[in-house]
Amino acid sequence: MKIVEIERAGTIAVARYDRGGKANALSLAAIEALTAAAAELEADTTVRVVVLAGTPTRFSAGVDLKDEALWRPDDDISARHHAMAAGGRMSERWRRLPQAVIAAVEGPAIGGGAILALAADFRVLADGAFFRFPEVRLGMTLGWGGLPLLSALVGPARAKRLLFCDETISAAEAVAMGLADRRAPQGGALDAARAWAGEIAACPPLALAMTKRALDGSAGGNWAAAYEADQFLLSRLVSEATS
Repeated sequence: MKIVEIERAGTIAVARYDRGGKANALSLAAIEALTAAAAELEADTTVRVVVLAGTPTRFSAGVDLKDEALWRPDDDISARHHAMAAGGRMSERWRRLPQAVIAAVEGPAIGGGAILALAADFRVLADGAFFRFPEVRLGMTLGWGGLPLLSALVGPARAKRLLFCDETISAAEAVAMGLADRRAPQGGALDAARAWAGEIAACPPLALAMTKRALDGSAGGNWAAAYEADQFLLSRLVSEATS
């Protein structure tokens, strides 16, 4: 069984992440499979919207702390550094997909699993699903790009509270604070995300990708050049189509 299965239906793709047990935790092999899946989807110009889901009962319980490949590959410092940065590369690859991405979350999304969900554009949480960010209580900071993502969604003060107090954030609370976008009945996150993906996929593909890129760029403060180049291309294509 592949760790990540990609199913395509028209302009929508569903990427299912399933390690086959172990709380769907993120081992190095799982992280690399998710990174490869994002690369495959990025290259697929027929796909407009991607739904990222875990198993029917859990999204991901975070980093697999028992996977020594993440911490000590051959005890070589360069290899260790590369392995420990794998999660950051994974979340960044998902965050930068040109397609709109919806995370469908059932059960726990903890630590690195929660960051993976935050790397999506939108999140649908089923009743019974929850987020947790235990890193600070464990003596770490929230890595993999999670700090700016969390702060952008809920604000710095609330992000500090969630991190410092290791709060468990239910689906209802996540929607209320902007950490999630929609709720679904327990077991219904994937169906709800698919239905929403159908709405988004009705957008013209180039306008959808350009708008996502421009908004993400403006949030990062470095957007003008990319936005202007995209606008030039779009105006050119419209001109060619109407001439």
